[in-house]
Amino acid sequence: MKVRIQPVNLIPPQKDISQLPVLRVETWIKGPKKPRNLKRIKEIPPEDVSIEKLCEKFDFLEILPPENIRKVSDIDGLKRDVSAYIISGYDLALAGEIAKLGKPVLPYWDNWGYAWNGRWIKEASDEAGGVCFVPFGSEDIEKIIRVLRTYTFIREMRVLYIGDIPSNSVKDANYDFTDLESRFGIQFIHLNFDDLLKAVEKISDEESGKIANLWKENAEILDGREKRLKDYAKIYLGLKKLLEEYNANGLTVDCAFLPNVELVPCYSFGILIDEGIPCGCEGDTSALLGMSILMGLSGKSALMGNLFENNTHDDIENNVIVINHDVVPPSMGDGKEKIKLRDFHASKKGLTGFVKLKEGEKVTIVGMDRKARRIWYSEGEILWTEDTVHCRTSIGIKVKDAKRIGKE
Repeated sequence: MKVRIQPVNLIPPQKDISQLPVLRVETWIKGPKKPRNLKRIKEIPPEDVSIEKLCEKFDFLEILPPENIRKVSDIDGLKRDVSAYIISGYDLALAGEIAKLGKPVLPYWDNWGYAWNGRWIKEASDEAGGVCFVPFGSEDIEKIIRVLRTYTFIREMRVLYIGDIPSNSVKDANYDFTDLESRFGIQFIHLNFDDLLKAVEKISDEESGKIANLWKENAEILDGREKRLKDYAKIYLGLKKLLEEYNANGLTVDCAFLPNVELVPCYSFGILIDEGIPCGCEGDTSALLGMSILMGLSGKSALMGNLFENNTHDDIENNVIVINHDVVPPSMGDGKEKIKLRDFHASKKGLTGFVKLKEGEKVTIVGMDRKARRIWYSEGEILWTEDTVHCRTSIGIKVKDAKRIGKE
């Protein structure tokens, strides 16, 4: 995925200097330069965050050659397959028209990360109903670039939804795919369980055996799971084949009505998340979207789960929330122990992974409402990870105000 940014120079119409007001000509055009502005230009930043330097730092970033815009009709020639427009110049009418294209606009910033006149571009964008991010310091630049990566990540999502609509187990999610596409750009492709079964059945023992052997090398296998490891590897490979067939890069399965517990995709989901594919359990589109936001912002794997399951009163009184689920990306382990491959909810069927997360790790927790219109977040620190069987992995996270989170 590339974040493509189009610089745009707004070129004002040339005017005969003799027709301009005398004061403007004699003081602002011909008069002395502002001395402290000249000093500002010569100041050397601790880190050069100019647009030209950013591609060296962010390998996912592509800065296109600049385009010059002199009049409204020139805007028709601007590329649309970009993540944002960077605007240089102060023709606010033109800036507003560019904002109407539906992409974020950014005012040009200097090598310190300051968009000195950015508030004017933002005002024009706001009036046009657009979105504008104004950096004012180097610390803002990385935040904005990561937001643009998230924006691009979500706008380019094509999600396979396998199972019934709505989900048989999750009712507090948005199943209006037309609404989600109109607001986020996400496309959903609906498949049924037969499509999944056929994809799994097409995987050969030779293919799945290779994957199973890799899993054996990197995991401790319990609960007799080794006997059917090749079958579970077929689920992973079958899902990958479907993703490739439909050119999809996101996935959710209505797990509650899978025809066989042996088909639970928990461990396969964990592996796919580590490969950059957001995977949401139980057809939960809101959880999938929240996960995608975190993956886009961080460029790393994210873990979804049920909030307050396997949580005690004592936990909450001590500001500890618990995230509980069966899908854990192996990369999120603390590196001290191998991931454990276990059965699904002590059923002697299916495959789930358990791995301890790094204690003391700072994390961000995100939640989204069922209509995907409101989001909340909190920061915390991982205190412990516990194998709680149902669901397999519970993660205790110290937060500032657990009771507030319970009311969000």
